[in-house]
Amino acid sequence: MQTKKYLISLSFITSLMLSGCSGGGSATNLSTSENHIIIDKTYQISDLKNGTNIIHIQNIPKDLYIVFTNADTSNSTIFISHNAKKIVHSQKSLQNITKPNIKKTPNFVTYFNNHVSLKKITNKTHKQSKVVKSQKNIGYKHSFKIENNDGTLSYTDTTLRGQAVDIDTQFGKKTLYIWVSDDSYGSSCTKSHCITQDMVNKLQSKFLQIGEDNDIYDWVTNIYGEEWGQKAHNKYSNLINETNEINILLTDIGEDDNPNGGAMGYFYAQDNFSASTYPKSNEMIMFYVDSVMFANTDNGDFWQKEIYSTLAHEFQHMIHFYQKNIILKSQDDTWINEMLSETTEDLIATKIEHIGPRGVDPYDGSAGESDNTNGRYPLFNEANDISLTQWYNSLENYSSVSAFGTFLTRNYGGAKVLHDILYNTKEHEDAIEYATGKDFGTLLQEWGEAVVLSSIQNPEGLPTYNTGAFIDIAYGDSVYSFGSINFFNYYPQLKLYTRNTTNLNIEPEANLYYLVGTNISNDVNISINLNSNTKAVLIAK
Repeated sequence: MQTKKYLISLSFITSLMLSGCSGGGSATNLSTSENHIIIDKTYQISDLKNGTNIIHIQNIPKDLYIVFTNADTSNSTIFISHNAKKIVHSQKSLQNITKPNIKKTPNFVTYFNNHVSLKKITNKTHKQSKVVKSQKNIGYKHSFKIENNDGTLSYTDTTLRGQAVDIDTQFGKKTLYIWVSDDSYGSSCTKSHCITQDMVNKLQSKFLQIGEDNDIYDWVTNIYGEEWGQKAHNKYSNLINETNEINILLTDIGEDDNPNGGAMGYFYAQDNFSASTYPKSNEMIMFYVDSVMFANTDNGDFWQKEIYSTLAHEFQHMIHFYQKNIILKSQDDTWINEMLSETTEDLIATKIEHIGPRGVDPYDGSAGESDNTNGRYPLFNEANDISLTQWYNSLENYSSVSAFGTFLTRNYGGAKVLHDILYNTKEHEDAIEYATGKDFGTLLQEWGEAVVLSSIQNPEGLPTYNTGAFIDIAYGDSVYSFGSINFFNYYPQLKLYTRNTTNLNIEPEANLYYLVGTNISNDVNISINLNSNTKAVLIAK
């Protein structure tokens, strides 16, 4: 598809109205061909129109921002020029900050999970399968198949080190098995950091334990439903039988022995198929978790909590595959699937007592302190102009969909909006529109407004991330706490284009954040030319 180019000329002229009058004065002889915007509130959002927009700032000097929203699936090119105006903004980069390169899922796993063709699944009439129950004892040995990045197959010898058997859940009795590669455990461990029995016990209790509303299994299934059931094999004969078992494999993913980076864990839908269909399948409902990172206690329990968060993320993927792909016979875009998982991490952060995507103390409902380099949003700040919907399995993609998902939960009903995005047969952006009742382009624009307004607590009647405290929203059998987010509190600061930049490109279905100027008290003329798919709003604060 040939890239569309749209010309947006923006000229910026400041002038004193009624010169000679003390105190500045006000505009006179307003032309009907011009769009006049009076800024007379503490903070204000106004639509910019084609032609000349004259901004009249009343009373208190303002910082002026423009959010450009491209709702089209093609690029939009902007040319901007205007006279200089005082700008206090320093764009910093994460390049000089040492942070672990954390990824949840290898590329080949993400691709498979989101591109399974249901048409290739053979439908057959057969008797209803029975629940597979194969009680195993601690110490049981098993060899797991591991698919490598190059497509080759390896094996890892493991021992069953943890289990929770026949735990009552809203979906009946469930059993959890935790397997550890022999080279990653105890005295026979050859890795830089080794799994202990205490670590296994803690992992087991975090994921599945006796009681209600007290583990990852309960919190995630409360939103999305059961992870596997009889409807799978009854519909498609090359899927594994119904089972009440979930397996976690602790192994050195990628054999890199890296305690501070790489893939922390993943769900691979290939294991849900019979080995006759996919020979590399382990034929069980399972997660892969990096043993070396989980065993890393150099920073206290940080990495353990990161793994718990990752399990919640991957659990959404596991349920998504069953509920959306198998039962509803529909398939979301990768970015939507990942957004649900990223936002799930935000929902359970306080429950596992972790900083989560916000990167803020889980006991602190405020937006935290300035210069925060933790969580997902420093990277969002650095790359906030990328397409929301185009997925390249980059850390920037994860940060972007996380920011959008947390916007939806804070403005469109908490966990319920995530449930509704999954439980429909709509595809692409239509699934988001179905769950929110809003046009997708409008949601993109509101999201951009909320980002700029995130420095303000409770902006009345406007989209927000920041209430200054936790918001508790009940859904189903649980209550989820949503902490405040202020994107101006992160390091680096929010990426803002200024007068020093020309030939701006807005990626498909993306926002671009522009800073007109800071501490402006004079009237401002803005001339703009927009195509039908690109919108612009002025934000004064």
